[in-house]
This record gives sequence, structure tokens and C-alpha cells, in this order.
Amino acid sequence: MALTGKRTGTADRLGAADWTGAALAAIAEKGTANVSVERLARELGATKGSFYWHFKDRPALIDAALQRWERDFTDRIIERLSDVADPRERFRMLLESAFEDHPGVLIDANLLAAAEDPPVGAALERVARKRLAFVDKIFAELDADGGSDRAMLAFSAYVGLAQLRRTAPNLVPTGRRTKPYIDHAIAWLLGD
Repeated sequence: MALTGKRTGTADRLGAADWTGAALAAIAEKGTANVSVERLARELGATKGSFYWHFKDRPALIDAALQRWERDFTDRIIERLSDVADPRERFRMLLESAFEDHPGVLIDANLLAAAEDPPVGAALERVARKRLAFVDKIFAELDADGGSDRAMLAFSAYVGLAQLRRTAPNLVPTGRRTKPYIDHAIAWLLGD
């Protein structure tokens, strides 16, 4: 899912989605501190006036970017995976999505680093509740012993993986190492 590049406004005027996409790309790159109206305007080839046409201020942009992050990288993934009838396959696909090379994974990691910022912390908690409820539902459908605890372990492992992506990306399984890691995680979490 591309965050920048495609303009939603006319050739002369950017849309709010262009600004939120650029803000999310900046967050994926270096966190919320990297979101500067002046820098984003330069990158988008726009004026700060274009920004203020759509947003009151930087916090309003951050809020809109957090809402888009939640929608694109939580709500839409849950919606897409909810169509998968087999809960075991749904869980596998969810784990695989954690290893896909998409900006949501880096955004997650960088937002975790800014969790003390009240709007970021509130968004992280809201998203964590949604994600955990989705995983918990999968474990309930699988009738796994200690399902809620296992769901918490699975979600905690994802959060740890997001942190590793930020702090020690070379330790995260990639390429051919991904499938055995996912297979082992499924066996461990499902008690196979």
C-alpha cells in the first residue's frame, strides 16, 4: 500500500490524503518527530498554505495520519482476513502479513517508540485492542486451551517483532527464514 506518489487532488492542489500519506511515510522512516509541515511541503512540491487548507495544525495532521494508519493497517487487514473461513489459515495469513515488507510494520515500530505522546498512545491502545480481539477470536474458533493467554502471547510476539524491526532489523527473520519461523510460531502458539 503506497503512502505517497499518487495525488488525490488536482495537479495544482493536493488533497488531505496526500498529506496524511506523506506524514505516514515520514513516520515509517523516522517516527512522529520526522513529521514537519515544512519538510512535507517541500517533498510534495507544495506550499504550507496547501497544508493549512486541509489541516488546522501539525497535531491535526498527526491525528489524521493515525486514523489512516488504523484504517489501512488494522481495520482493512482484519476485514480481508475475516473472509478466510479456516481459523488456522487465517492465523497463518495474519502472521505472514507481519513479515511482509509494507510501511505499516515500520509505522507500528516507530509509533511504539512515541507511545508516551497522548494521541499516539491512545491510537496504539485502540489498535492493540482491535488486533488482540481479532487474534483472540481466532484462538476461540480453534478452541485452543488458554486461548486468550495464547492470543496475548501471539500479539506480544508481534509487538516484540516490531521493536526488533526498529532496533535490530538484521535479527528479524527474512526470506527463506520466514516460513520456518512462522511454522514454529504456529506450532508453539497452537500447541501442535
